Amino acid sequence: MKTPSPGIMAAGLIGLTGIILISIGAPSSRKASAPISETSEPAPPVSVSARGFSLTSTSVDLPVDDASYPDGPHADVINANCTSCHSASMALTQPALSAAQWKATVTKMREVYKAPVAEKDVDAIVAYLTAMPHQKAAPATGKAQDPDPKVAPDVSGGTG
Repeated sequence: MKTPSPGIMAAGLIGLTGIILISIGAPSSRKASAPISETSEPAPPVSVSARGFSLTSTSVDLPVDDASYPDGPHADVINANCTSCHSASMALTQPALSAAQWKATVTKMREVYKAPVAEKDVDAIVAYLTAMPHQKAAPATGKAQDPDPKVAPDVSGGTG
């Protein structure tokens, strides 16, 4: 049997792709899935067991967090950089920290957790965070929250 030429193979592939696309149909022809109701019952847990191990599904309700950073100098920078990883309330509910402590925290986010924050934006973010009203009310004293911002905190739960 003779091997088909590349042109014939390409034509066949294009034809097959066309047939598949026609069988799928246009996006507007598909039936929309029903929206999830706020009051709908969670799915019952599903359990799978094999070789002495058992896995059971669970349902977790996450809180809705619509907080945003208040307007102010550098609010655009903090909204562009920080909200890609966490909500504004994550930072807005932190205890009062000094500029050095905020810088250590932002550095840790960049270097340890690989947050997509440009080096040029770090000072603007720190300036915004230290200017928040609750930060001015009780300035932080003592050493930084994370003495070495290049090391991830120990979250193993061990006593050390």
